[in-house]
Amino acid sequence: MAPRSLMLAASTEDAGVMAELAAYVAEHYASALRMADLARHCHVSVRTLQNLCHAHCGEAPLKALRRFRLQKLHGQMHSRPWTPLRQHYLDCGLTGSLADRDLFLEMYGCTVREHQDACRYKSSSEPRPAQLSQSA
Repeated sequence: MAPRSLMLAASTEDAGVMAELAAYVAEHYASALRMADLARHCHVSVRTLQNLCHAHCGEAPLKALRRFRLQKLHGQMHSRPWTPLRQHYLDCGLTGSLADRDLFLEMYGCTVREHQDACRYKSSSEPRPAQLSQSA
């Protein structure tokens, strides 16, 4: 067993890697990110990044990335409910895949389309042409 000071240093180092990963994802979530890109940015191997994410988040790094992107999608639909769904997906780095839709349903208890319709209902006014051009 490693000395306590080494274990604390390792956990502090792990937390630093996770903080670096979180900052990188927050800044680049809309671009195409792969595991190798994330690991390279954090200066760790892909396997190390997978292990750290499982230890800290309880899920794989790409699933955590998808979850973050879906949280952004959820917020965007509140602020711009009349923007076409395809544009929201592109703005968040998503494709609208079955995995995206299933995780959204798991997270929020409704489909993406149902959420968008609810946001549109809450805004209660049809968009004016100027609003449509601003949202695109």
